[in-house]
Amino acid sequence: MEDMFVIPAGKAGERGADLMVRAGGKMARRVVEVLAPRRHNRIVEIGFGPGLALELLAREVPDGHVTGVDPSELMHRRATERNAAAIEDGRMTLVRGTVAHLPFDDNSYDAALAVDNLHFWPDPGAGLSELRRVLHDGAVMVAAFTPPSGGPPAGFEHLFRRAGFSDVATQSFPEGVVLSAVN
Repeated sequence: MEDMFVIPAGKAGERGADLMVRAGGKMARRVVEVLAPRRHNRIVEIGFGPGLALELLAREVPDGHVTGVDPSELMHRRATERNAAAIEDGRMTLVRGTVAHLPFDDNSYDAALAVDNLHFWPDPGAGLSELRRVLHDGAVMVAAFTPPSGGPPAGFEHLFRRAGFSDVATQSFPEGVVLSAVN
């Protein structure tokens, strides 16, 4: 599980990445729809996997910037291949790391998202607090959970409220559960 989905590596990680590409497109589109980015937004994605949502976001924010944070070297390679043009154009940056220590200034981003990975964060409350630090006031955070990932963890809405997010809303879609919250 760790090498396939948590921090994908090796052959198991390649299989996990292939599965994410085959099955993740619908949820990536749904998350971007719920996030509703504007052309000039600066958006950060935590745990970007093979870069499906990054690709969609780069199209939605042609005058903005998309940053992805992921600890997996394999996923960096996959996302870089998928998003080479946006990276070369300077509209996208990929960073090796985790939500625990984001290397960004306070109030740097207009929106954030995490698809199928919040339940793998070692300390989700601390990760959400760190995300709040880099988000502008009023910024939207979207977290999504597909059935194959195990779905949303119990009490995750409360976790967002305890971290200081407001307007926490959960929606169920055929692709899975999507939570949105405001910083």
